[in-house]
Amino acid sequence: MVDVARHGAVDQGVSLRLAYFRPAHGLTPDLVARYDANRLTATRQLRYDPASGRSLDLALFVNGIPVATAELKNPLTGQGVDQAVSQYRRDRDPRNRTLARAVVHFAVDPQRVAMTTRLAGADTRFLPFNQGHGGGAGNPPNPSGHATAYLWQRVWQRDAWLDLLGRFVHVDKPAKGSRKPGEVICVA
Repeated sequence: MVDVARHGAVDQGVSLRLAYFRPAHGLTPDLVARYDANRLTATRQLRYDPASGRSLDLALFVNGIPVATAELKNPLTGQGVDQAVSQYRRDRDPRNRTLARAVVHFAVDPQRVAMTTRLAGADTRFLPFNQGHGGGAGNPPNPSGHATAYLWQRVWQRDAWLDLLGRFVHVDKPAKGSRKPGEVICVA
């Protein structure tokens, strides 16, 4: 998905560009206009599996292409990041096309964020996606909202999100048999 978003695709001899990333300068108005024309959307309760009626709490799209999913949890209902991680491992079929094509999957609650770039059922590995606090894990308190507000205010902010997808997500092409083909590795 990352390669297709960055370089487009060719179908029956026709080249298709699926996303445009910020040009290095604004001297070419056509490139700036193409970048500005990208449509970034979010869908709540996306039914990704019509047969089962299952849905994702949130899906992020670039020009209609699913690039991220998120399970959003709230401690007031007795759920947090750990329950979201469990939900991805137990209830999300990694063979589902929407899930398999997304670049990243987030587990989010008001205090913590975790992420994975590859769903593998019970073997799915999540990594913390927090800012750190006081030299340790977690996130600093946010006097004006949730400690995880940085996720939607800065990481998912339009220009930052396109920059991450365009420049900072690395597609690892491993040697044969060492890892799943096209496994995505996020680098910062």
